Amino acid sequence: MSRILRRRPSPAMVVAFVALCVALAGTATALPGRARVKKDDIARAAVRAQHIYKNAVRTKHIRARNVTRSKIARRAVNSDLVGQDALTGENIVESSLGTVPNASKVNNRSVQKIAFVAGAGTGPTTVLNLNGLALTAACNAGPALSVTAGTTVSGAILRSFGVHGASTAYHVVDDPFNVGDSTDPLPSAPGGTPISGNLAYARPDGEVVTATFLAQETATGCIFAGTATG
Repeated sequence: MSRILRRRPSPAMVVAFVALCVALAGTATALPGRARVKKDDIARAAVRAQHIYKNAVRTKHIRARNVTRSKIARRAVNSDLVGQDALTGENIVESSLGTVPNASKVNNRSVQKIAFVAGAGTGPTTVLNLNGLALTAACNAGPALSVTAGTTVSGAILRSFGVHGASTAYHVVDDPFNVGDSTDPLPSAPGGTPISGNLAYARPDGEVVTATFLAQETATGCIFAGTATG
């Protein structure tokens, strides 16, 4: 035993021993430093969502146009994740939209269409009911257009002004405009005379409705049309 310990291993033995250790260790090699893992060092599909810290991947880490539709889960992106005014008409499939209602919002105010196009003999029809103001139109025999305004709030003010014919101005006022009042916002004008005007309705609590309209009696019927905001 002491004779073996007195003999040093030969250089050939050392080289053989090192080669044996490398062979037993397999083909694994060290990476060239910390935080320097490149894409070629990672097997395909080896890194999944559970391996990534929350909020670790940000916009700056993603190449432009690298995330396509096929890589986004269905319904993963909702309206909360889309920036204001980020979508335009070019981004929306028109057939995917439902029926747009008659009323919409502009600056958090409701906008409604007034559209009464009817033949002679058409009875009273509600053409606007907005924020306390109600407008009713009828096309009586003649034909003769009739428009009345009502309110659900007493103490309001109603004003209608514009022109009829070529340039004849008119101004209709109901102040105070109370519940039960039935006011004609149109001027007295010869049959068939076109009318264009504006209407303003103000409630005592500060709520307001404004409307722009045209009115005319044709050979077979009546027209009262415009838009109202309130």
